[in-house]
Amino acid sequence: MALVDLDDSSVGTLLFSRPFVVGPLVGGVLGDPFLGAGLGVAVEAITLEKLPLGGNLGLSAPVAAWVAVFLAAGPARLPAEVAFPAGLAAGFAHARVELFLRRRRGGHIRRVEAAIAQGLSPGIGLELSSSLALQAAATFVVALTALLALGPALAFLWPLVPQFVQGGARIALSSAPWLGAGGLAASLWRRA
Repeated sequence: MALVDLDDSSVGTLLFSRPFVVGPLVGGVLGDPFLGAGLGVAVEAITLEKLPLGGNLGLSAPVAAWVAVFLAAGPARLPAEVAFPAGLAAGFAHARVELFLRRRRGGHIRRVEAAIAQGLSPGIGLELSSSLALQAAATFVVALTALLALGPALAFLWPLVPQFVQGGARIALSSAPWLGAGGLAASLWRRA
């Protein structure tokens, strides 16, 4: 999972980091590729373009898709309408951690510059690999924390939620692709 996020932010986008690819892959590994595809498409739809209502969600889409699918198709077996916002929350938390890590990458650059200024070998490979390893570790920790904390808590709490709220959550999940399509259409309209 952490390697999928590295594709998105640090190594180069190769489609492995897109939610519509992550979802079915994770779902397939867990025995439910169709559920994974549905959740992946829902995350993809609302993160594909800046939505006209409320702006950018500011979340890590691959982490959101991975966590949502794992919560729905993994051991917790949460309903998709619960796993989806839980995945979005994990993606939101990861984006904050990633922002912090990106700010710290300036230290790697300063060490390379200092080595070059002293006429030493800059150790770019070491700096790059340590930065990527830290990114992967942070992704793993955020996802694991979300799975270990959210999965059991939501599995316990969801049956206690009133039926009308559960129905509303199902409607909200089914509207995510339409919301995303509307955001994409609005974006294309502004560019035309």
